[in-house]
Formats: sequence, structure tokens, C-alpha cells
Amino acid sequence: MSTPQLLTKRQRTQPLVLALVLLGVLVAGSAPLGARDNPDHIAHRVLEMVSDASTHWKNQSGSTMDLEFSNCSNTAQPNVCSLSGTYVNNAAGYKCQGTPYPLVGSYYINTQTLSWTVAWSNAHEDCASVTGWTGYIDLSSSPLRIVTKWNLAYSTGGSGRAIMPGEDVFVQTGTVVSESLLADPGGR
Repeated sequence: MSTPQLLTKRQRTQPLVLALVLLGVLVAGSAPLGARDNPDHIAHRVLEMVSDASTHWKNQSGSTMDLEFSNCSNTAQPNVCSLSGTYVNNAAGYKCQGTPYPLVGSYYINTQTLSWTVAWSNAHEDCASVTGWTGYIDLSSSPLRIVTKWNLAYSTGGSGRAIMPGEDVFVQTGTVVSESLLADPGGR
């Protein structure tokens, strides 16, 4: 068996991005679906792809996030993946900027819908607030987009609290494929 080749970042990311874009065409109905391409088969292929990758995203405010998909074979919730990663706020006019904050959430593979939260507290700053995003992955766009609505819950001082709504569109800026996908299949 030969050792895996070292690939450039672009070479590592292209196969997964292409596969997701092609899958988006199949899901959107732009290409005919064969007998093997029923929704369950497509969902299974998506599960295999996303569970071995970390995806990078950037929104219209310059904030960035890295999403990792895991636990996609959960028997208690079939077709639901756990989301984890980091979020870096760069939106003007908000505190807690420029450092990564943990994010957690869920991704429902059959509908490409997802939701995640960020509690704005880390070793650098505590903003005593939390934001939750809910949306969907637009598989028909290139590059891929995540379209969301969010709610920011925060303290107004003293015992006052408020919730501010908003919207974000994240554009995929990269994918890092796990080492298991870079292995040389079949020892070639």
C-alpha cells in the first residue's frame, strides 16, 4: 500500500465542494433522478460527505465560522448530525469581536436545515448574551450558502433583558477534508 499523497488545500477541497454542488443539482431536480437516487440514498451520500469534513463560512458582516458535522449515524435521531465548531464575530457595533467562540447545533440532512447557538463568553471576553441561528443550506448556489435568521438574547442592564432579531447569509469559503478521505483507496 502506498502512502497518501500530500495535496494542496485547493486539491483537498475541490472533490467535496464539487460533490455537494452536484448533489444540490440532483436535489433541486435539475437532473433526472435514477432509481438509486431516491431521497434516502441521496441523504445517505450527503451524510457520508459531511461527516468527514470541516467547512468554513463567512457572512455579509465579515463574521466567520467553522462547522464540523459529527454523530450522523445517531440511531436515536436518524439523518440528524451534530454541529460543532467556532464562530468569530466581526460585525460592526457589537462586542465580543475577533476571537473564536464555541458553537453547537444540529443539521437535518433530509431538508438541509440547521440550527446552532453561540454563548458569547470565552477566556477573552464575556458579553453575557447568546445568539441562536436557524436556517438552511442552499445547495443550488455556487458557492454554497447558508441562509439564516437569528435571535440575540442579551441583558439591558440591571434585571432587564431583550431579544434582537436579524438575518445572515453565510457563503462557503472552504472545506477541509479529513485524513480518511485523503487515504489512497485500494492501495493504488
